[in-house]
Amino acid sequence: MDVLIPATPAEIFVTLLFGGIFLYATWVIGSFARDAMVERDVLKHGEEAEATVLELRDTGLRISRRPIFELLLEVRQRGRASYQARVRKRLGPHQSAGSLGEGMRLSVKLDRDDPSKVAIVGAVKTAPVEAFVIQGLPSTGDPVKALKDLQSMLDNELITQDEYAQKKAEILSRL
Repeated sequence: MDVLIPATPAEIFVTLLFGGIFLYATWVIGSFARDAMVERDVLKHGEEAEATVLELRDTGLRISRRPIFELLLEVRQRGRASYQARVRKRLGPHQSAGSLGEGMRLSVKLDRDDPSKVAIVGAVKTAPVEAFVIQGLPSTGDPVKALKDLQSMLDNELITQDEYAQKKAEILSRL
């Protein structure tokens, strides 16, 4: 009767190595699955708040070639003292790393029972788009700077793609 126990130290090493890799991969995948379930629940049932990005760190991990970032947020909610929370966020298909810069203000939702569970809703929109687009771009200003500012507002989701296209055409028509 053959026994399936490794016979040599090299076989034992290889078995332990592959076993360890399998356990680590299972742990990583499980961690992301749990984070996704918590985020979905918090987005659905959480309380609204606001946060500022204090730190942004690329974890080096990718899912479908999209990077995963770890953010340190300062979270503020009415009636509570501000506090810090860490969040892992995978960029969406049309987002760039610049869309989550340090100092950026975000709309977030919190778990009622565990405020350390934070889900990012999106960028805070502090004024109507017209205030940024029309008043923020002088008619005699530099069109290259105006286009860069406009692209930045699109990247930070302050304006829609349609608003971007309309204002871009307006700026280019002044040339």
